[in-house]
Amino acid sequence: MTFREGIVRRGEAGYEELRRRLVRNALLPARYLEVIVRAQTIDEAIAAVRLARELGLQLATRSGGHSWCAAALRDGSLLLDLSRLNDLRVDLDGRRMTVGPGLTNGDLTGALAGHDLGFPAGHCRDVGLGGYLLTGGLGWNAGTWGPACHSVAAVEVVTAQGDVLVADDRHHPGLLWAARGAGPGFFAAATNFEARLYEAPRFTVTSSFAFPLSALADVATWVARLADGLDRRLELSPVFASAPASLAALGIEAGRPIIVVTAVAFAGSREDCDALLAPLEDGVGRRGFLESEARRETPQQALYEVTGARLPAGRQFAADCLWSDEEPLVLFEALVNVTSAEPPIVAPAPSAFSGEGQAVRLGLRGVGRRECSGAQPGMAARDDAGARVAGRRLLRRRGRPRRASEQRCAIVQPGGLAASQRPEGQV
Repeated sequence: MTFREGIVRRGEAGYEELRRRLVRNALLPARYLEVIVRAQTIDEAIAAVRLARELGLQLATRSGGHSWCAAALRDGSLLLDLSRLNDLRVDLDGRRMTVGPGLTNGDLTGALAGHDLGFPAGHCRDVGLGGYLLTGGLGWNAGTWGPACHSVAAVEVVTAQGDVLVADDRHHPGLLWAARGAGPGFFAAATNFEARLYEAPRFTVTSSFAFPLSALADVATWVARLADGLDRRLELSPVFASAPASLAALGIEAGRPIIVVTAVAFAGSREDCDALLAPLEDGVGRRGFLESEARRETPQQALYEVTGARLPAGRQFAADCLWSDEEPLVLFEALVNVTSAEPPIVAPAPSAFSGEGQAVRLGLRGVGRRECSGAQPGMAARDDAGARVAGRRLLRRRGRPRRASEQRCAIVQPGGLAASQRPEGQV
């Protein structure tokens, strides 16, 4: 079969430029594909899988290129780029959608907004839905809607034999189960997803509270209290950052390290959002309260503007993530160690403060009590190549709390066991 965009082989003109464009992270690993195919149709995707089989090559897939570890780049493989498969079909009456893996979170939410429909799309606008859904999908309003993969009702795949299957609860249910969380380890090429949609919250309102690091212990206690029994319609994001000039009213000098706690409320009325956010303005919250940053209507596209600003394109990223059952203060202290170091650490968060400087996010969502109390991601971001080794070492050396949980947290599949609960030896 002839591919519309042809195929690019290692060593050919344009290969290295294309290899670099396939990954958003400028910290590119020394892994080299043998063949790159950019499919524009499902038939081309099928042909690419069969070509890999004929050539005896492993197959890697890509939808948006946002994997921090550049999972799509595998030595000696054929890369199937699915980013052109970005169709969206919406069944308004049935509240269902069929979506290609190349459609981005931002394009999806923008299209659904016109129909007052919603989906737990990811926090980063230009992430492709293929990788996002396959890795579980912890996105906006997850407290109400759950992980995005739980809304996936069916997935169309091309198997290693080059056959097309549609997996749902009745047909190939094991394949559907695997598609809800397998990520880059999924053993087929996903070319379409059918998923449930929801009535969109009529209002999204945010409040942000900023504190100097001298208040760290009080803020940690406050966040722990808020997170315990947090209303499912609220999402909390503590972020370490550098203070903008606007915080002078709180007695915080511009450029000083701060902790910002942002709460996002999703509800059917403005009154409900205000009622969810008002309790945060008392006690410790009052000390970090600014009227200008309180109860602001923030459409989802505006939230994307903030998260996008924290992860600009063209930067080098080294990422690490730790699940821990430690108390928030222990995690916060570990993150303070990170933010005081070079290179600077950044991470996405729906924070009202998007000034220059370092930021680290500790995500807490209202999904009830969990085995593990917090996620501690850290991302070292730099423009210069000289920071590569330093950034990686920093994440491993300084971003760890004193004691990490031995338990693993995993997405629980509907009707199945979490990965940490499965009998030993099962995948």
